[in-house]
Amino acid sequence: MTAQSVSEKLPTKRTPSDHSTQWWRRLLDRRYLPTIGTVATLILLLVIGQLRYSTDDRSFISARLFSNLFIDNSYLLVLAIGMTFVIISGGIDLSVGGVVALTGLVVAKLLENGAPLPFVLVVGVLVGTAIGSLIGVMVQYFKIQPFIASLAGLFLARGLANLIGTTAIGIKDEGFASLASWKIKFGEKPDIWYVNLSMIIALVVLLAAVYLLHYTRFGRTVYGLGAGDNGQAAGLMGLRPGATKMWVYVISGTCAGIGGILFALYTKSGYNLSGVGMELDAIASVVIGGALLTGGVGYVLGTFAGVTVYGLILVICNREGLEIWWNRILIGAILLGFVLLQRVLVAKRR
Repeated sequence: MTAQSVSEKLPTKRTPSDHSTQWWRRLLDRRYLPTIGTVATLILLLVIGQLRYSTDDRSFISARLFSNLFIDNSYLLVLAIGMTFVIISGGIDLSVGGVVALTGLVVAKLLENGAPLPFVLVVGVLVGTAIGSLIGVMVQYFKIQPFIASLAGLFLARGLANLIGTTAIGIKDEGFASLASWKIKFGEKPDIWYVNLSMIIALVVLLAAVYLLHYTRFGRTVYGLGAGDNGQAAGLMGLRPGATKMWVYVISGTCAGIGGILFALYTKSGYNLSGVGMELDAIASVVIGGALLTGGVGYVLGTFAGVTVYGLILVICNREGLEIWWNRILIGAILLGFVLLQRVLVAKRR
């Protein structure tokens, strides 16, 4: 055996450049490109804000900015997390805005009639769980298209909300008011920022969703459902696509119930017209966060970034003194860009 033949059989030593090349290849995988686009958009908005709105004594990018962002959008983050499960599975849930309104009114009405606060909060969450379960049953066992099933859930939630009341009901319960006003202060003037209960609940939901979707058998099944073969691949892998298809709507409904309570904490009231269009905001946040509407691709942390982008657009529009419809125009333009990017990626994957 010659020295040359021996050298050919020896394993090739990888150089640092080889490792960096593999890292970049993984980063540029088509599955990650929408999320990379989200992060790039987020950085661009932060740079624009820093250049335009920073002053000698206050920076635009600060803990105060992010604190205000997540205080104002905690309920939307929870809604979008639930929607992430549904969209990755290849479905859609149009009921969440109606569930927010129904949950807020149920909470307000029960507290008005003297029900104990812990009981009211549990019932509020279960309202969302019940609507989500109904949609899941229609989708899985009656083979109704998710769009139609969730639209029926939306009409049901809105109808029940109108039955409870057509005027706003203020929540005056002292325990609920204490939860709504509770917060921890950090920093010193003029850079004081806060952490409130809604932020903590949203963070807990976020961490639970990351674990459930990315580190469990259930999460793998959710991705398998969105693979485009109606869950057949997941079934061949020994997973349970049928039950999972129902459970993603239960999760979305439960998140909508939690989001409804957070929105009630934010507004301190229940109103039958709350949450109008909120389902579209949640869907937009998930898509901007990198999830493919065709299913099978998406990340919970991408949704978190998508909600942050959504909130930053509102902040920048307010700083510029723009009318409220400009928020929708800019969000629509960004959403269109991400949908076109998705279209290109799906076409290449095929």
